[in-house]
Amino acid sequence: MKEYKTYIPVALIILMFLSLIIFHKDIATYISQSKIEQLSANTKKSISDSIAQKYNYHHNGETYDYTFIEFGSTGCHSCRQMEEVMEKIKTEYKGKVNVVFINLMEPESKRFFEYYGVATIPTQILLDRKGKEFFRHTGFYPADELSTHFTMKK
Repeated sequence: MKEYKTYIPVALIILMFLSLIIFHKDIATYISQSKIEQLSANTKKSISDSIAQKYNYHHNGETYDYTFIEFGSTGCHSCRQMEEVMEKIKTEYKGKVNVVFINLMEPESKRFFEYYGVATIPTQILLDRKGKEFFRHTGFYPADELSTHFTMKK
């Protein structure tokens, strides 16, 4: 009987770890939505207006078709890997994609992290020409995979 008492906690830990691996995107989505719901209507409106002013290219006269927002930190390993991806996208899609890095460590960035409900870094968000989100990914995302979204969406 003592043998089973040892295996039960180990089995539960393994099960919990596997659940995190399998459902990590669902968990991140849930946390993101919860963070967004916690914002007041005034805060959402203020940030939404700021985003529209910067990234709605129909209204602000910029010629970009997309905005690639990278949420991260300079101290994060995966975020540093994404720096290469950002440079590649910036070079390959010059004038077509506006590449923006929002650093978690900068106090003024906090409101954008909250508005988009960013729960983990790095997180990539793609906005269309009107400043509307159409794609989101967390973790490292290779440039060639990211590029497919710039050729598909119009």
